[in-house]
Amino acid sequence: FWNGQHRKSGVGYAARYNTDKMVATGQIASTGMALLSYVQKVSDKVSLATDLMCNFNSMSRDVTASFGYDYILRQCRLRGKVDPNGVCAAFLEERLNMGLNFILSAELDHKKKDYKFGFGLTVGE
Repeated sequence: FWNGQHRKSGVGYAARYNTDKMVATGQIASTGMALLSYVQKVSDKVSLATDLMCNFNSMSRDVTASFGYDYILRQCRLRGKVDPNGVCAAFLEERLNMGLNFILSAELDHKKKDYKFGFGLTVGE
């Protein structure tokens, strides 16, 4: 891959293991980035997820983690995540017609007092 921001190329490796109830993935790159993720299907309509990202090349050894959910309702899907900095994000996608979806999204960062809200339409599958 090519990282244009730092003008470097690198090699990455990825692995995935899945069953009918869970998916676990791992990625590592020669740039020192590692990403682990895990999704557990709790029921037909609910999934819980977590991810962990590590940067081994930086002096501070940055590590970030987040927790997310996916809830499928009759006509819409609700997704969200929370990270250790207290940033909460939610995404609601409602199917209006075949090939037409309405989207509401929000991201709340109480620490920085940064609040973002949005809406949109997706045409096509």
